[in-house]
Amino acid sequence: FVLAEELGIRPIRSQRSAARLAELADLFEQGKLRLHIRSTFPLRQAADAHREVETGHGRGKVVLTFD
Repeated sequence: FVLAEELGIRPIRSQRSAARLAELADLFEQGKLRLHIRSTFPLRQAADAHREVETGHGRGKVVLTFD
């Protein structure tokens, strides 16, 4: 983050905690939080999912599913 600050870029820092995750899950259940899922892949195709993320194209999350 030091380089970003030197360049005048304000980094986005997020807090990761069980409490924050519970809050987000609650908002999702209430319909107040929408998640855009771009694509899903079964775990056995994780390499394909990774390649899709690396393209940098598209919006939304790439999700791995467990069969």
